[in-house]
Amino acid sequence: MLPEPPPTPTAAPPVPHGLDDLYDIARLADRLGVEHATIRVWLSRKVPWLPQPDGRLNGGAVWRATTLEGIEMRRERGRPGRKPKFVPPPSAADVPRTGMIPVVPARESV
Repeated sequence: MLPEPPPTPTAAPPVPHGLDDLYDIARLADRLGVEHATIRVWLSRKVPWLPQPDGRLNGGAVWRATTLEGIEMRRERGRPGRKPKFVPPPSAADVPRTGMIPVVPARESV
């Protein structure tokens, strides 16, 4: 007699609810692979890709799982608080000149 094949799962996995739906700083840091302090720095710098917490629990920030959907795709690598280097447009004084500068004689008033 042959063994029976294992039953195929027909039901979808359970949808998180209650406290399973919440992410605190530690759980979010584990999800993103960073230190807890990094999440706190990102919050204080208000990086645009990290949504503001949905609430506070025991004094700490918490997010709903639905708020953090796709956060791995939105996350920008590197140092999020660093501002781009300002490069001013070239002014007329910075443009290299070639050849002699023409001398224009002053006009005499009549």
